Amino acid sequence: MYRPSDLDIEMSEEEFRLLRDLIHERFGLFFDDNQRASLRARLQGRLASRGLRSFEDYFHELRFAPDRADELVSMVTHLTNNETYFYREGPQLNVFADHVLRQTKERKSRSNDRTLRLLSAGCSTGEEAYTLAMIVFDSGQFFWNWDVEVVGLDVDLAALEKARRGVYQHNSFRALPADVKARHFVPAGAGSFQVKEPIRRMVTWRRGNLVEPESFEGLAPLDVIFCRNVLIYFSDAMILRVVRILRNVLTPGGYLCLGHAESLSRITDLFLPVRFQGAMVYQAASGGSWPEDEP
Repeated sequence: MYRPSDLDIEMSEEEFRLLRDLIHERFGLFFDDNQRASLRARLQGRLASRGLRSFEDYFHELRFAPDRADELVSMVTHLTNNETYFYREGPQLNVFADHVLRQTKERKSRSNDRTLRLLSAGCSTGEEAYTLAMIVFDSGQFFWNWDVEVVGLDVDLAALEKARRGVYQHNSFRALPADVKARHFVPAGAGSFQVKEPIRRMVTWRRGNLVEPESFEGLAPLDVIFCRNVLIYFSDAMILRVVRILRNVLTPGGYLCLGHAESLSRITDLFLPVRFQGAMVYQAASGGSWPEDEP
């Protein structure tokens, strides 16, 4: 009896190009020419689950099958890297706690605005969004009638479901200070810990695709956006597209935090780099323009 999982299905150059371009168009993720083996390995299981004999057949199902929307959701789970943990990239989080929150509160106090809206874009399994909520809570600056919300947005439904549960194993705590863990987590059995209810109430979750503006409907104006270690997987064209979307939902003077390996220096001047010791953040400029070749 034929079982696709028994076969070592090859991916031709043409199949790789078709799938790569589809993935890039729909999700922004870009696979270089030398990543054919990686894409093949990530998608092999999807062929087995659907009883398909070739990647060409899989491409046609992604384009034309009645359940193609559901399959795209299932597929992207195998393409994204969900490697994350609490308090990742500590120097930038210190800037967020010591500078960004203080500046944001001062700006809002001048207009008697007592709302704080933060977004973790590409939040994966939720560690970053909960980290932001814990930092805001521990800052002690946003009590007494402040309305605070952290939104976690990701395309991966399985990752979002884990984020909603808020239960994590030891690998997620590798950079978490012991006092923070004691303050904001409770044991959940089998060596796991759950985020305490006050922090979980500060965070809401939504499925969204970073390259689609409609995924951000209702979120503006945001005060701070974290989009870290996501754009490194995108082409320059898609980085430009995502950054423009993020700027449109960020309040003037708001902040964008990228991963330490990510830069906007050659992409756009819509954000002004603000440098600190060991970290950098971007602030939304009041003006700015797109490069001459922007369509």
